[in-house]
Amino acid sequence: MSCMKGNSMRMIIMKKTDFLLLAATVAAALICILFLRHTQSGADGTDTSYYVVIQVAGEEVARLPLEKDTTYSIDQGDMHNTVVIEDGGVFVSEADCTNQNCVRQG
Repeated sequence: MSCMKGNSMRMIIMKKTDFLLLAATVAAALICILFLRHTQSGADGTDTSYYVVIQVAGEEVARLPLEKDTTYSIDQGDMHNTVVIEDGGVFVSEADCTNQNCVRQG
């Protein structure tokens, strides 16, 4: 008869509580992933977690997603500005102000 020491050959047995803990952890991770995907998706399936908010005199006039390339014109009275969203970035392409600071800043 050979005598085996306990350290040389261990059998790992998953207990019922270990299995339940593992299953609960995996389920919680899946719920978190699904929740984040749902909250970051718009009604049309596009990701709207990043967007541009355009304000005039402190009042929001537009909220546009950065993922969609577009041009937005702002005309109020004698003021005219053109905002361009392109490749995930945003810049002012035209402005009727004399110093053109917003156009130069990008």
